Amino acid sequence: MWQAMCRLLSEHFGEAELSNKVILSGGDIHNTLKIDYGDHTVFIKQNRREFLPLFKQEAEQLEMLAKSQTITVPKVYGLGSNKHHSFLLLEYFPLKSFDNTNAWHFGQQLARLHQWEEQPSYGFDFDTMLSTTVQPNAWEKRWNTFFAEKRIGLQLQIASEKGMIFGDIQNLVDIVKDRLAGHQPQPSLLHGDLWPANCAMTNQLDGVLYDPACYWGDRECDIAMLPLYKDIPIQIIDGYQSVWPLPAGFLDRQPLYQLYFLLNQANIFGNEQSYLQARSIVDRLLEEH
Repeated sequence: MWQAMCRLLSEHFGEAELSNKVILSGGDIHNTLKIDYGDHTVFIKQNRREFLPLFKQEAEQLEMLAKSQTITVPKVYGLGSNKHHSFLLLEYFPLKSFDNTNAWHFGQQLARLHQWEEQPSYGFDFDTMLSTTVQPNAWEKRWNTFFAEKRIGLQLQIASEKGMIFGDIQNLVDIVKDRLAGHQPQPSLLHGDLWPANCAMTNQLDGVLYDPACYWGDRECDIAMLPLYKDIPIQIIDGYQSVWPLPAGFLDRQPLYQLYFLLNQANIFGNEQSYLQARSIVDRLLEEH
């Protein structure tokens, strides 16, 4: 595996020595480490051979985010596999936590990413992953149909298969579709899984995104996640609003968008708090319908 990595890195940096292998913590799915290749520090994700298609998808999403030229993402140095393992080679960043000042700057960069227009429809060229859950991304012209069916409907179906019944799935999908019927936002390129483990600041005070779950959708989906995590300062939203204010009705739609992530956490991790939060949102939707 190391020989294959060196071969790919030599295409970027020329021949150099590989040194200082350090295993990193925090990877929920993949093994993560960093190495020095000559004067360059490289971040490595490694897993079993069958994960190679997921690494390829991640590389393509990072390259799409980079294409926007609005916010920093790790450069992709290559990906490959041997008989037993696959790996993804990325640019390594020393990262800083958010504070009130740099959070404002990150929010501005996120708004500029969302302003980037390239698609008239909602979806993506391939299905992506929200953690370990597939996100179906077949292109759709109507936002309410895309979100209700491909996001909420799917998560409710998964929950049902795990014994978590929130109600009649088709009825709930129809309610969500109805709630979003008058909302047809510009499709924005979303990070798709914007929580504290997937965004930070570099030492140069640039916002950086990684571990994406991209698709073209309503920008409010990225923003709606932020209040779920106390580790992300509210100044991100203030900075965002200074560049591209959120439209009227965002606070009414926010619980719908949070429901998607809460259901996913309950489905993957059996998280009781996420389940109870999701249940509260569903009960409110049923009461108001």
